[in-house]
Amino acid sequence: MIALKYGKRKVVNYRGARMVVGGLTSKNKIDILLYMAKELANIQNQKELFDRVIVLSEEIFEVDNVTVRLWENGKLVPIRFLKETDPPRRALASGEGYSGTVFKERKSMNLENLEFHPDYLDEHETTRCAMVAPILLRDEALGTIAIEKDIPHFYKKDDLEILEAMAAQLALALNEVKLVEGLVAARHRLDSDLRMGRSVQSQIIPTDILPWNSIRFAHYFEPMVEVSGDYFDVMRSGNSLTCIIADVSGHGVPAALVTMALHSQFRRCVDQGFGLPEMMAELNESMRAKLPDGTYFTAQLARIYADHTFSYVNGGHVRIMHYIQKQKDFEFLDTKGFPLGIMPARRSDYEEKFGKLEQGDFLVFLTDGFHEQRNQLREDTGFPRVLGWFRDIMREVSNPTEVRNEFLAAWNSFVEGVPREDDLTLLLLECSPNLDLARENHKITKQHYYAGRVREAERSALEAYRLDSSLHDNLLFLSKLYHNQENFPEAVRFMSEYISTSGANKPEYYHALGTLQFRKGDVTAAKRDFKKSLSLDHTYAKSSLMLAKCYLKEGSRPKAIRTLQQALKGSPGNEQIKQSLQNVEELASSAIGSG
Repeated sequence: MIALKYGKRKVVNYRGARMVVGGLTSKNKIDILLYMAKELANIQNQKELFDRVIVLSEEIFEVDNVTVRLWENGKLVPIRFLKETDPPRRALASGEGYSGTVFKERKSMNLENLEFHPDYLDEHETTRCAMVAPILLRDEALGTIAIEKDIPHFYKKDDLEILEAMAAQLALALNEVKLVEGLVAARHRLDSDLRMGRSVQSQIIPTDILPWNSIRFAHYFEPMVEVSGDYFDVMRSGNSLTCIIADVSGHGVPAALVTMALHSQFRRCVDQGFGLPEMMAELNESMRAKLPDGTYFTAQLARIYADHTFSYVNGGHVRIMHYIQKQKDFEFLDTKGFPLGIMPARRSDYEEKFGKLEQGDFLVFLTDGFHEQRNQLREDTGFPRVLGWFRDIMREVSNPTEVRNEFLAAWNSFVEGVPREDDLTLLLLECSPNLDLARENHKITKQHYYAGRVREAERSALEAYRLDSSLHDNLLFLSKLYHNQENFPEAVRFMSEYISTSGANKPEYYHALGTLQFRKGDVTAAKRDFKKSLSLDHTYAKSSLMLAKCYLKEGSRPKAIRTLQQALKGSPGNEQIKQSLQNVEELASSAIGSG
């Protein structure tokens, strides 16, 4: 309801003339204009807009009726009114009735007494005073708004000026509503595209991250909308593991498209063995030309090595937080470097520093959405508060999943009920609290084994595995131990775990696994692993020989011959392949001859 109070108007006879007493005054106008502008702003559909116009007219003009008409299909159609009349309202031609006349002439009218204008009225109409204003948007007439009263001489010039202002506001609002309603229809189509984009982006964001050589993970990823400008990844390459977290400026589809390109470039750089400063410079240069104008991104890179030392490089991102278990507190890791995509960069523009993870230590990577989010009191969460939550939690909890869950509970409690203001990404790395014990058991394992105490070696190796199932050296040892015992199912199990957790994407490891599968009797699995080995290095002769052996085992000599012929093209000087091919061809010839 309107907050301002106006005296009720009435019509009186004064010296033989009719005049209005009360109602709007000049000093009311500014207040009313501001009030109307506020009430008609941010309305997103026509029904709500016309309902608000009717209510405003009742409040301001003390109406008996209000009629809003829009020009549609060559007629001025009554779209909304306060109450129906007798006879009912009908569509008007341009120039017909007082609304049609105002629409045609595009000029407002204050008809003080309609008894003198019977041509404007249908038979039996009771309206005796009407103000009408055209709804104009620039040079286009959209319709009219009529304020109607059953008492003649009820409205003054000031009232007409207010109505004209309302009509102007209504024209702007109508235009905005049409745009919004068009956008809503487009948004329904866009929502489907966004859901597809979300599905595509989810393919580049890790879900379940397996432990790597005593490093355990937890993560959280929440886009502000369907798709995100945040990105993180963890890539294994045998003796090292490389992490990235990045935050693209902006939100939604444009930022998400950048993350997809960034994912491809990051993986290419890791595959090609780039060092971290070199990788940061390469990401800058490869992405800079592809970024939309004004777009940039921050990034943090870290690489963990087999001995649990690590290096890191920062490109303008939130600092890494290193929780040191022995000190029960954090150290902040930062380096010289600027955001990417802004200007040309060289390797020397990014500084690399080093650290060491001990058992129970954490590395915390996150994007700024967490500490920049405000609560219902408009207070920023702030980095000190985020740090305090992590510090308190890690002093009590040594499991990355529990740390993540308790941190999110504290954060959500603080910002409860407030829409997200940015994308949110969190990545936690923890060095297993059992690392030292697992290493000690693995050391004892080797002592037993080299002393010939195989059973004792097996027991201590399994204890090391119980303490930490991802310790690489122990997984390889267990696979070798069971291979020597001809326990091929267990040998396959531990070699498979080593390859999946380490990311040792090398032909020799898949050859070893394929050989174990073959000896286990699973020829189908063996073929798969030998083919994987050859996809990594088509000249890896050992895998070609074993794949041919698999085909012979299945009785498919032509496939064995083709495999060896292909291998000989890649390694023309390999005598073992030549001899094997000759043997298989002779075997095939003798089989044909005997047939």
